[in-house]
Amino acid sequence: MRPSIFFCFIGLGAALNFVPPRPTKKFELNLTWGTKAPDGVERQQALINGQFPGPPLIFDEGDNVEVTVNNFLPFNTTMHWHGIEQQGTSWSDGVPGVSQRLIAPGGRFVSKFTATQYGTYWYHSHCAGQIMDGLYGSIYIRFAHTHPHRNLTHLRRELSTYDPDREKLPQTWLAHFQINNAIRDPKLLMISDWFHNTSEELRDIAVSANLDTLSIVRKWAHKDSRCADSILINGKGRVRCVDSAYLTSLTAAPLAPLLQGMNYTAKGCLPVGNTYAQTTFSQHNYTAIPPSMFDQCIATETVEEVIKVDARKGWVSLNLIGSASISVPTVSINNHSLWVYEVDGRYIVPTKVDALTLSNGGRYSVLVKLNNTPGNYLITAANAGLNQKVAGYGTFSYVNGDPSVVGKPSINYGGNSMSTDVIVFDENKIKPLIPSRPSKEADQTYLLTIGRIEKAWKWSLNGDHSYGLSLESEKPMLWDPQSYADSDLVITTKNDTWVDIIFAVFGNASTLQPGHPIHKHSNLVYILGAGMGEFKWTSVAEAQQEIPEMFNLVDPPMRALPALLSPSWLAVRYHVSLLFTLLLSLFFSSENQEAKMYLIVKNPGFSLTSQAFFLHCHIDPHLTGGMALAILDGIDVWPSIPAQYGPKGHWGKAI
Repeated sequence: MRPSIFFCFIGLGAALNFVPPRPTKKFELNLTWGTKAPDGVERQQALINGQFPGPPLIFDEGDNVEVTVNNFLPFNTTMHWHGIEQQGTSWSDGVPGVSQRLIAPGGRFVSKFTATQYGTYWYHSHCAGQIMDGLYGSIYIRFAHTHPHRNLTHLRRELSTYDPDREKLPQTWLAHFQINNAIRDPKLLMISDWFHNTSEELRDIAVSANLDTLSIVRKWAHKDSRCADSILINGKGRVRCVDSAYLTSLTAAPLAPLLQGMNYTAKGCLPVGNTYAQTTFSQHNYTAIPPSMFDQCIATETVEEVIKVDARKGWVSLNLIGSASISVPTVSINNHSLWVYEVDGRYIVPTKVDALTLSNGGRYSVLVKLNNTPGNYLITAANAGLNQKVAGYGTFSYVNGDPSVVGKPSINYGGNSMSTDVIVFDENKIKPLIPSRPSKEADQTYLLTIGRIEKAWKWSLNGDHSYGLSLESEKPMLWDPQSYADSDLVITTKNDTWVDIIFAVFGNASTLQPGHPIHKHSNLVYILGAGMGEFKWTSVAEAQQEIPEMFNLVDPPMRALPALLSPSWLAVRYHVSLLFTLLLSLFFSSENQEAKMYLIVKNPGFSLTSQAFFLHCHIDPHLTGGMALAILDGIDVWPSIPAQYGPKGHWGKAI
């Protein structure tokens, strides 16, 4: 080792915790194409190790992780580890054309990274629209006992204090013990929408018919040309056909005019001719739409998910993953409150609610106290958008419970609250459990305007520039970043800088603009502020001078996936630091390709990540429609790439 590098490590010792290297956890995922019927209707779909969803990947904070992906599918693919920071390992992020080449049929790819985080994540294909074909699974990272988790200590104290039955507990330590065990061994729930057509078929229909993909969450319309056939919980569900008049009656009074006097179809969809939903952006070809997409509904009777719980354990953690492609399911459990304690892999001040809405790609962990009469309580996952009234169900089943005890629901089939007493989780009020502060000023600012361009199905994250699917087949930007530095589809940043990204959604009253869950790969962003209407300023600093009440630089939440409503703006800030990445890359470039030590940063606002990453809307048709940008962080100091992940490497090539 060179002396200068050696002394760098000595200096870093004062700022970082050095944790002894841990063994490597190895997983293998075999991707195949087969016939399954998750909701009772057979279709061709992707399977991972012969199952759907794929197997959960569970490991510990601090572990080295190695996942081998074998592509036995008849088409190209990749696998992305959603929410994993990839500190010094962006070549394992799984974005084709950005951080790696496509994995060809018959090829394989080995992703290697260190689990520098704790909490709930998931993995999914990042190629075309393959999430809609079932290419996904869950990830859970257990917190490390060796790490002094102030966060967890505070969390247990908060919950045991809030517990209305705490005086009945033998000792306070019992509540702590139960909560600790619940968090360490959670129930993982993937909440997704499902379609009887493949993603390729759906995209072909959208392009041929020139259909809009429009989505406004919660209080606004949510519309997409791909009307879902069912809602699944852990890959299980059924098709429900509900009376059209009843579905229409579930629409809140302020939104009724948006129906334009129409009723929902037998499938629960808004009629395709609704101009608020499909817009008058350009001419549509409705003859290209098969009746099965919006109108036809044939009910099925298939097995739904059962979550078994034991009242003797006191608490259970349900870790919810929003794996839906277009729907925004609101989740609740009859007669049970949900204590939301983790969002996007970070602990928050626990919030007691009756229901919460899952953004596309978002992760939310809730603690549920097992103090009700043992029974079989209904789990409801109902789409909260105007585009479709559709719901999926499961059972929250107590061990030795009375099956006749089912409780009363908090939300109905349309995802609406059953009474004014129902509390729905408000993401705008998230408070970090252990707050940290971003820099007071930014070194770079990017103002991105979001909207539809040229075609009803075509989207942009940067004005009139759309990130086409053909770019997935291009040479990865990681290999030659300078060649892409001036592209309108790329954000470039410099080492050791703070970066602001301001998202501005444009729209008007006659064309409902969607709520876009924008996902930034790698490190989290601070949510500095948000507002309705036009962003009229050139920077956060300038806007603060006029509307200081709209910004929080003291204890802002950190997110991987904030959502935008239209017309609106959102300002986020993150840090780029390449020094640590350079040090890590030295280890990964060594002969054995393994890191020799594991680094934990004490200040969560500082990133260990740079290199090539991705920024995009997590509504699947919006991503495939072009709503994305690449991010080249620290382009002025670019670390070396391990040989097997570079141009001469063999990962991804057909064997």
